[in-house]
Amino acid sequence: VYLNAVLQKLAKEYQSSFGFAASIPDDWLILTKQAVNENPALVDVKGAQLASVNPDRFRELMARVESGSVEMLFSRTTSDAAFADNINVMVRHGQIPVFRDRLAQACEGFSAKLAKTAGRTLAVVHCESRDLGTFKAVYLEYEGVVAGTVTMQYQIQRPNNELLQVTATCRQASLEKVRSEFD
Repeated sequence: VYLNAVLQKLAKEYQSSFGFAASIPDDWLILTKQAVNENPALVDVKGAQLASVNPDRFRELMARVESGSVEMLFSRTTSDAAFADNINVMVRHGQIPVFRDRLAQACEGFSAKLAKTAGRTLAVVHCESRDLGTFKAVYLEYEGVVAGTVTMQYQIQRPNNELLQVTATCRQASLEKVRSEFD
């Protein structure tokens, strides 16, 4: 309880344009369409905020943020010149599998899709159904496409065939810190 109280004091409220709110630790930089509109300096790739992000990849991500199709969060304390630990949020269309046999098929398909995208087989650590309050979700955790990273993802079922997809990717060295903040 004490730790939660301390963390809440060190957190800020994040109101997503995708219809949810979350407490985010102060050491995370939140990039949303609104935040970028209010502070255009956030998208300055030369700025000190995110110097470790590949400039071309950063411009591509910022175009998606500015369009409102994705929201990004970057850890300012666990990131370094080699990699920026991050969380991205977006809405996609689809249905999560609710029956065990369908989930097993989806997990197998996910592994194959990952291998195709990465050009190599990636270890899938978790592919399971979870309840998040009143929402059903699929939780995935797998070896990141970038060597030495781990990706965690929640696909949360919403009405009207929508999935809220929240994905965190971090270096192996910061996994426990990022996992606790992500969950």
